[in-house]
Amino acid sequence: MDLSALAGTLPLLFPLAFLVLAGVAVWWTLEQARKRREAFAAYAASRGWTYVREDPALVHRFTGAPFGRGFGRRAQNVLLGQHDGRATIAFDYQYSQRTGSGKNRRTSTYDFSVVATHLGVALPELSVTPENVVSRFFGRVFDSDMQLDSEQFNRAFTVGAPDRKFAYDVLHPQMIEMLLTRPDLAWRTEGDSLVMISSGKHSPALVEDRLAAMDGIADRIPEFVWRQLRGQG
Repeated sequence: MDLSALAGTLPLLFPLAFLVLAGVAVWWTLEQARKRREAFAAYAASRGWTYVREDPALVHRFTGAPFGRGFGRRAQNVLLGQHDGRATIAFDYQYSQRTGSGKNRRTSTYDFSVVATHLGVALPELSVTPENVVSRFFGRVFDSDMQLDSEQFNRAFTVGAPDRKFAYDVLHPQMIEMLLTRPDLAWRTEGDSLVMISSGKHSPALVEDRLAAMDGIADRIPEFVWRQLRGQG
């Protein structure tokens, strides 16, 4: 074997190997995306729902984090249908953001799962998010983190609500007891919708989990609250 000839070809092999690996990576990414689309289409069919690969209008459907941030906003793998008599939607939400400058400038892409169900009536704003040191600090500095009778709940969640009576009516002891079994869930009311948002892309299993959790919340809102919201009492 002519080692000198082999050594001369090595500089050519490295770029070729890199291109092959890059091609495999692209193929793998596209293949996984295709399988996810097929899984969502099958899931939608099993529920009698509709699957849409992408809907640009949904990037403006809700307000508040993570909506309205960055650029390149997309709503993909959209599921539309009825659940427990309520119009329901679920989708992957994505946006990009640039940080730094010059040689340190970089672009990061963020993915979220959004699941929302329509409750048939407009509700005051209410948000319940898992507690952390940052949210606890700012919530108490700006008096935006409500404190309820359950100290365990106060340690687990941050509550934001302009209408505090509504929040107290909804977050009654039975609701608090249920929510403490799911300290990972972040949810909020927006317009006529109950919305759950979590980091990462969604899956049929995650959608099912969120639907069950939203059922638990909606079913525990007292009847007198529903009557007041409908203007009946």
